[in-house]
Amino acid sequence: MTQATRARLKPNAIIPSIERPLFNKAFIMSRSRRIDTSGEVWQIGESHPVALNWTLLSRYPDELLSQIKYAFEYFLSKLAPDSVMRFLKVLRQLCHFVDEWEDEQDIASQLSDYIFDFVVSNRNNDDESTLNLIRHWYLRSYHLGLSLFERKTCQVFSKLYFKGNHKGMDVMVYMEGRSPLRSDELTLLRKALYECRQRITPYHPIFPKLVATWMFVVLGVRPRQLLLLMTSDFSVNVDEETGNKTYLLNVPSVKKRYTLPRTQFKSRVLPVFLGELLEQLISVNYGDLFSSQLMASNEEQLLFIGRTDNGRRKRQATFERFEASPGHTFFKDAPGDVIAFIDESRVSQGLPALDLKLTPRRLRKTFATHAALMGAPAIVLMELLDHEDLQHIMVYYQLGVNFALRVDAVYQKHFGDHLAFFEGKITLKELVKRNNINTVFGPDSLKKLVGIGLCAKGSPCSLQPPYSCYGCNKFEASNDISVHQEVLMAMQNEVRDKFGDDAPPGFYTVPHINACNELVRRLEVDHE
Repeated sequence: MTQATRARLKPNAIIPSIERPLFNKAFIMSRSRRIDTSGEVWQIGESHPVALNWTLLSRYPDELLSQIKYAFEYFLSKLAPDSVMRFLKVLRQLCHFVDEWEDEQDIASQLSDYIFDFVVSNRNNDDESTLNLIRHWYLRSYHLGLSLFERKTCQVFSKLYFKGNHKGMDVMVYMEGRSPLRSDELTLLRKALYECRQRITPYHPIFPKLVATWMFVVLGVRPRQLLLLMTSDFSVNVDEETGNKTYLLNVPSVKKRYTLPRTQFKSRVLPVFLGELLEQLISVNYGDLFSSQLMASNEEQLLFIGRTDNGRRKRQATFERFEASPGHTFFKDAPGDVIAFIDESRVSQGLPALDLKLTPRRLRKTFATHAALMGAPAIVLMELLDHEDLQHIMVYYQLGVNFALRVDAVYQKHFGDHLAFFEGKITLKELVKRNNINTVFGPDSLKKLVGIGLCAKGSPCSLQPPYSCYGCNKFEASNDISVHQEVLMAMQNEVRDKFGDDAPPGFYTVPHINACNELVRRLEVDHE
């Protein structure tokens, strides 16, 4: 099937109207399969069920609803079902916005008026993606030659600029239960998942969800990517000499909206433990991975399968090869269900619950954040996350830049003078003068003595300053004689305070006082 490309819709183009009867087609062709359009509900899903329920738009005039269906026929031939579904949702909002359609006025004029009223009422500073969808639907309908869509309205739309939704806000700002897991939380989660695997067998009902959760953590994939996986995407290589196994998984792309499912893949090397988990999952679902029965038709075998008949074949809800899938909800709820299972087990053992709110989206952001912080190139992370361009992943690198800038600001604020001193931009005397230090590490009677040296600039001295300073080989003494004279006077006063005026003369000649006195005499000579 020919792949579509996104063409720019020109609002000034003159497109002649094409008269069409009311939509009454029994079947139409989507980009992947034939869809039954004879009823009020169209099952358009490919890998998971997606239904267009036209009764939600029953308030539209019959002629307008018919032309909307013609537009959706085009969308279904080009776009993924979820993208088409977004158009239906925004048209439902427009339907509820309109009070009534007047019989006297033509439908095309009313539609333009109502659309602009809707646009004005829904302008905001945060997210105008809904208005972008309205514009795209209207422009495309006009270019299809549908008679109820006017050129002048397209021209007005071309002058309007709508804001997109702010992506990555929960990455830049910490939001409880939504932002990426911290390193300690991720370590705790990994440990809990390992312990959970040791307690259950591959036949336990929670095991498939445990495997899915591990894949979210290790690969950062989307739920739909797991839904599309087939056994043929999983490969095992066994070293003939050592018997060691290496595992490879071809992960299907789902972000390319104009391509069919399972047409583009990204090969990912799996950790051994995750490869073993997938082997066990396949063994439970199908038996031996390399059995002749499975090898004969393994292309049609889903990696994750549902346990009961969900009726999709009967109502033609999805593409045939995905009828046995467990569904999108299975993967979306998997991390939360696994955490609930782990917490229940921990509480029964008298241990505290993890109390982590996990979703595939949060684990995906955690994977991306940690990969960026570990130095993964932007182009590599873009491919791993299955994005089409770099703009969606730069938020993870912006987080690191912002953090670095804040750290630099803190260092500059608190240690800027020290850095300038080490760079030779200022002298030691200027450093002491600028910092105006008002404490030193030492006894209470000496805590107001300042500037005797730079030894403890990084962390407190492990000895006993200032007594130990003057006899220490590592002492970086200040050349300001006044501070050392103050220390010497304080030491002598301390002896006098403890032993009185009749203190033995030897108390004033102890090594640390002698060393301080010697330094003072040397500085006096230097200053002269």
